[in-house]
Amino acid sequence: MDVLVAPGLAPPATLPPELVATQGITVFRAASTAWASDVTDDPASATWSARLLGDVELAQSAVDALGIGGRVALGLADIEMWDGDGAFADLVRYGTADGRKVTIRVAPATIPRASNTGTPLASAAIAFQGIVRAIDHADLKRARLAVVDVAERLAVPLQSARYAGTGGLEGPSALSGRPKPVSLGRVFNATPIALGNVDLGYGSLPTYQSHWRAIAGHDAVRIRGVEQTAVTTTPTVGQFIDLPSFGAFQIGSSPDGAVTADIRGDGMPVYVATTALVLKRLVQSLGPAFTDAELHFDAWAFADTDLPGEIGWFRGTDEISASDAATQIVASTGSVLAGGRAGLLRMFDPLAAAAEQFTLPSAWIIDCKPLALPAALRPLPVAVAVDWQHNWTPMTDLAGSVANTLRAQLQGAASGPARAISTLITNRVAQQRDLAFAGLYWAQTDALARAAKWQAFLEAGPRVFEITTDRYLGQIECGDIGRVAYPAFGLDAGVRCVVVGWREALGARRLTLILVTLPEV
Repeated sequence: MDVLVAPGLAPPATLPPELVATQGITVFRAASTAWASDVTDDPASATWSARLLGDVELAQSAVDALGIGGRVALGLADIEMWDGDGAFADLVRYGTADGRKVTIRVAPATIPRASNTGTPLASAAIAFQGIVRAIDHADLKRARLAVVDVAERLAVPLQSARYAGTGGLEGPSALSGRPKPVSLGRVFNATPIALGNVDLGYGSLPTYQSHWRAIAGHDAVRIRGVEQTAVTTTPTVGQFIDLPSFGAFQIGSSPDGAVTADIRGDGMPVYVATTALVLKRLVQSLGPAFTDAELHFDAWAFADTDLPGEIGWFRGTDEISASDAATQIVASTGSVLAGGRAGLLRMFDPLAAAAEQFTLPSAWIIDCKPLALPAALRPLPVAVAVDWQHNWTPMTDLAGSVANTLRAQLQGAASGPARAISTLITNRVAQQRDLAFAGLYWAQTDALARAAKWQAFLEAGPRVFEITTDRYLGQIECGDIGRVAYPAFGLDAGVRCVVVGWREALGARRLTLILVTLPEV
């Protein structure tokens, strides 16, 4: 679907709304005024029917995710269109537009009486590329188009690879149709999937799978908490052989209790373990299967640098959506996943120490007002707690020979947490509370570094502002960092800010930003 916003004089008209592209995809084109591309455009001589009623307003917000992380809210736009001729009837009835790509463009009307308002298609700026969530009818003459960002594609099952239940690496019949396990990054004490006795070249042995394809390796295998010895030949009692190319291992005898493993996960094409690279592997190799061209390269590369440290994430044969899996990963650090204006998936850290990407002096600001901090940050937490070495299988039935230190790790939900305590905030606030993250870090030092970064953000006294401008139209994204100056609210000298929300009225040419102040770097 292609939506074009342009001022014009033509009333709603009944024009052919559909054109069939060469690959057999029907493209529905609508505009605020009847509009046609010229013979040099791509597509050439195409028609946009006059259907848009009123202005188009796009909005995206990560305010509620601040301090807890997660996915950006998806409600980007509800666009009202004229439907007096019933052109949308089948799209509403059968849902054929749902999940399809939508492009919203802005064409300045330099010659209002021209069929293309004086603006060739190539000069019409793309304001947003996203996905149609749904089309419904407001009444007999109006249809409503709900547009969301590309993160909506995550609303699918995470794992498409399933056990056939035919034996061997396809598992017993009891596993038929169940998702195969997923291990990403460095995982502590997960329960692999028991496949029964399988012959993988060392005789028929108890076989366990921790990942549906090749991994970097199993660092430890335990039975009731007792570590088994790794061997490279046929294992016997108390031993295991690692088979990373199958994402599996075998033990030398039938176990007398729970079998668990420490895993360095997916290794196709290489092992990855940082927050950004684990999440990138998830959205590309599982669930929505984004391609490299569908990811914002610079945003992902910076997030990988900005969020160091090994993490791990695991899922067995229980169903989970790619959306829920991704949310667990970004929430472990307080980072955010979002679809961008250009239809590319982006990841960002609201605490990033990046270079400033835009400047808003007071002369460019139409309105500025302070907002309340999100609930997760009120009152300011006196300490930040980040878990590390998440225990994927808390255990109670442990062998008596398990050492006390390991026993405590295997019984608890996680090690830690690593806590960064602010004496400054403790002396200021009456309600003493922690900001807690279910961290997935492997090492305590990485968890503590993340907690300290949140502590520095909180000690700087974050504030939230809503600022309206007519600059940077169609450009600024959630996660962008800028500097704002305004002769009120203590902003006179300029402050460093991160964008956590935006709203843009395309016809009115107004951009409203939700900004949170950051410490100076």
